Amino acid sequence: MRKIKKQLVMRKMQRVAVAAALAAAGLGIAGVAANAATAAPGYSTASPSHSGANVRANEQVVEAFLQDVINEHNGGHAANYLDPDMQWSGGTVGTVTGSANVAGLFGGVVAAFPDIHITINDIFGQRDEVVVRVVVSGTQEGAILGIPASGRHVQWDGVDVYRLSDGKISNIWAGDDWTAILNDTGTFKAPWIP
Repeated sequence: MRKIKKQLVMRKMQRVAVAAALAAAGLGIAGVAANAATAAPGYSTASPSHSGANVRANEQVVEAFLQDVINEHNGGHAANYLDPDMQWSGGTVGTVTGSANVAGLFGGVVAAFPDIHITINDIFGQRDEVVVRVVVSGTQEGAILGIPASGRHVQWDGVDVYRLSDGKISNIWAGDDWTAILNDTGTFKAPWIP
């Protein structure tokens, strides 16, 4: 029982630390747990007419974004791909609103991992959404989300959903493996990790 309470307290402290780090960095946190209703007000699930060409064009925008911003280490280019009112939702990490703030988040990731690389294992789209399954890796040379530089190699999996509007990314729902990030940075070791 004592161990469970300690783990719950540790998780809460980590969430508070991450939220505080984002707030200190000037990134707008709209909430700790975003859902589709708050992340995309007014979004309808009605199927607008999207041809295969439009879906492929959206996939190409996401591929170009990840290649340019992450693999080519151009964090400053992120805003070029983003709708001004866009939102990034990272589950327990929170929600970041506005293209400048989201671009700052991506710029911070690229700065913290100067050798970062993302591999797209799967990409597919439907209507105005694109899903990517990725593996991200790099050496943590700078602080990221309140986690101090560790100098360690970090690798995590992610499944991210992008929504596009008029060729710009309007929403990102990031499903990244935060347990792997916390483990590889030496921040937290989950009991199930050998």
